[in-house]
Amino acid sequence: MMQLKASQLLIVEGVEDDAHMRARAERMRRFIDAAETRHVNDEQLNAVVEELDLNHPSRHGMDMDDDAIIIFNRFRFDDSPEQQAARQERYPALLEAPTRKFSGYGGFDWKVSGTPEWRERTGCVTQPMYQIHTIVGCPFRCAYCSLGFVYNIMMNVDEYVARLDGWIAELAGDQTLFQYDNHTDTVCFEPEYGGTELLVRYFADKPARWLELYVGKSDNVDFLLPLEHRGGTIACWSVSGRTQSTAIELGAADMDARIQAARRMQEAGYGVRFRLSPIIPVRNWEAENRQLIERIFELTRPDVITIETLRFLDYDDIVRHLDLSLLDEEWLEVMRGVRGETPPQGGQIPDAYRQRMYRFIIDELERVGPETPYAFCREALSSWEFFAADFARHGQHPDNYVCNCGRVSTPDNPIFAHTRA
Repeated sequence: MMQLKASQLLIVEGVEDDAHMRARAERMRRFIDAAETRHVNDEQLNAVVEELDLNHPSRHGMDMDDDAIIIFNRFRFDDSPEQQAARQERYPALLEAPTRKFSGYGGFDWKVSGTPEWRERTGCVTQPMYQIHTIVGCPFRCAYCSLGFVYNIMMNVDEYVARLDGWIAELAGDQTLFQYDNHTDTVCFEPEYGGTELLVRYFADKPARWLELYVGKSDNVDFLLPLEHRGGTIACWSVSGRTQSTAIELGAADMDARIQAARRMQEAGYGVRFRLSPIIPVRNWEAENRQLIERIFELTRPDVITIETLRFLDYDDIVRHLDLSLLDEEWLEVMRGVRGETPPQGGQIPDAYRQRMYRFIIDELERVGPETPYAFCREALSSWEFFAADFARHGQHPDNYVCNCGRVSTPDNPIFAHTRA
């Protein structure tokens, strides 16, 4: 795993009482340089979360200096509703932000975005699904992100995987793809953590289900190459051009390293797919994204590509968190022109400029990889309609499409066998 620096390593009570969790903690601690290590109970962890406002982190900006807080936590699978309510009353910070899992609750989580109600409210298209989460927090410091300040790591992942059969049977219905773990770049903690191998082996024995492993912006995949995955795992990378991958996504593997990692995984029999996400208009963004797409198809054969522009940063956020000297001046002028306006969900980049970006990316995908379907991620329905003819060439439609993590975006989906018109 990566060498990590931490201002604090917090070990939650109960972690060292279990042999599996204790062994996992011992393996991982060899890679953690912590200024302080403490054992904490609910009261003490709640105090840290409150004092440091860990439920409301800021974006990283162009700063690699802050050391993270690392928490060796554990799932509380068997707490009754009464016990959960009592903990919420006594330790509210632990349950204030459920996705951060300071409480130890959740982990097989329903992603509500994409439901008909959500689409009606936001005007955006995505797919609802159950997702697998055992770590929240990432060692990389992408300037536009906020996941690098605390890594909350669930140490009883063995028990988690042992419970998956029941959750999938009870809750998942016809879902065939299960994403792990877009709250982190999981492989950064591997192989010492061991969760990725457990899940690869689990889905190797599930012929009608697949794991989508979010490798993210890492190239740490060599531990996966010899595993007997039986085609049950599809690996996904978030990729960007050279400037963005090196100067904005700080600490992450660069463009070439990510694509080379995907090549090695594909040679080992894994499916591979890519997200061009978030696409940031740096200077010469067209040339850099052309190079990125050409390199992807030179070295790999992805089954699908997902595309998404930068979201949730308005002009003031861009000034505050990004290095303006890296960015396209025309784009900055466009963003300055809508300063103070209230955009639709995720639509901080105005429609016309976003459509221009997508037009360029789609044309390059068609030029270089014309047989590969593509899809938007969390994009406005109006954008799907604007590019309807392009999507139709691959049998894609906002109500029936494949993407990187979609609930039925698996090799048995007929769209993957669609013949271009």
